[in-house]
Amino acid sequence: MAESGAKGLFYNNRLGLNQGAYLTEATPTLLTILNRAYQAFAGRSLPHLLMDAPQEAEEVIAPYTLEDALEVLFLEAPQAQDILRLWAAKKNIILQGPPGVGKSFAAQKLAFALMGAEDRSRFGLVQFHQSYSYEDFVEGYRPTATGFDLRAGKFVEFCRRAEADPKKIYVFVIDEINRGNLSKILGELMLLIEHDKRDPKWAMPLSSGKVPFYVPANVHILGLMNTADRSLAVVDYALRRRFAFVDIEPNLNAPKFRQLLSGYGLKEDLIDTLISRVGMLNKEIVGDVANLGPGFAIGHSFFCSGPMSEEEDTAWYERVMKTEILPLLREYWFDAPSKVSNWEGHLLSPM
Repeated sequence: MAESGAKGLFYNNRLGLNQGAYLTEATPTLLTILNRAYQAFAGRSLPHLLMDAPQEAEEVIAPYTLEDALEVLFLEAPQAQDILRLWAAKKNIILQGPPGVGKSFAAQKLAFALMGAEDRSRFGLVQFHQSYSYEDFVEGYRPTATGFDLRAGKFVEFCRRAEADPKKIYVFVIDEINRGNLSKILGELMLLIEHDKRDPKWAMPLSSGKVPFYVPANVHILGLMNTADRSLAVVDYALRRRFAFVDIEPNLNAPKFRQLLSGYGLKEDLIDTLISRVGMLNKEIVGDVANLGPGFAIGHSFFCSGPMSEEEDTAWYERVMKTEILPLLREYWFDAPSKVSNWEGHLLSPM
């Protein structure tokens, strides 16, 4: 290589030493292995760059507090404080509620409040579905140009990044957590996600039998669950023991909801009518315990987008009712069409 003068692994085209150019950045998996070995030997974490040495070019991330979250969430301060306190203690919580209560939006804002910063590099998100697998979430073999390689799934990869950065909180959100085959997807994680198992002494080999794995203490998991989907089976009792469940309810009476609609230019009488009519509808849905109940109430998020440009407020109201609320009611009361017709007349009656 040196005789040809070409740029190579150790020498450049001027025959100068290419010092360090043949080195590559350690992967999170390798970093995890080295860090555990160092901890066993020295009793502390490996003092590598990511942990202890701030980089000059590092992006400045603004702090994010609970007060910042409460500015945009339809939650009362005590409720939000209780959620964060419970989350910090249990490590794993599930926000459950009917469609349209803003679970996904609340999850992101509460995650940033828990982390203390709007740092998306410490925020993970997946959505479970019937085809989601252990290989997607934990680890599995993936096809390559030459065969198959064992690769970490999204959650394991996320945990290894968190383990390399133990002083900061990491949040992993699982949307539609009850849509997946939880026992199949989680595998060994059913044990490892428990809040009292977040320690290297609980590390165990995954299905491949390769590097032992554990869930770091700085990883907090948040599941989102729709309570109005009849097609979903009851959540596994083993999973229920590992998560704390928090109910998120419609909050059309929140002052922030009224302020939001007023900001769109909606007339006060239309806002009053919307809140009154949907409130009456929710009262009947919640009272229909034989078929529906609180988990099927109409959420405020159906109305949070506001009218389109140059759309009249009454036209917007009718559009939302006809294309979103009434189709949902037809699903709810599929065996009681007369009840749906009565509510259609009431919701769309002249104001």
